[in-house]
Amino acid sequence: MRATETVHAEPRDSIDSPAYRVNFWQRPSPEPAWNLDAYVLTDVEDITEVLQWVDEHAAGRRFEVFVEMNEEPERSFQSPRMTGLIRLLGSNPNAGETVEIVRLEKM
Repeated sequence: MRATETVHAEPRDSIDSPAYRVNFWQRPSPEPAWNLDAYVLTDVEDITEVLQWVDEHAAGRRFEVFVEMNEEPERSFQSPRMTGLIRLLGSNPNAGETVEIVRLEKM
């Protein structure tokens, strides 16, 4: 890590209460695939509140925390959120891993 001093500047854009995304990862068996439970947290005071929520709901699972780059309305579970994400904490356990989803064989 490198820290570089900088002058204060006013940001072009600012969101006072951004939405956060939390991914919980759990491996139910020794198989290579991980199960994902994803959440969006809205009306959040700050990252401290997010981390407290993660601590209360992780139940021993690995997790990632992101902040959404743009405001996006809440929709149904079936409608994926499309805004960009900035990772704040954690990592995807599937990153860099090739996982076989299904194998098709000629009969």
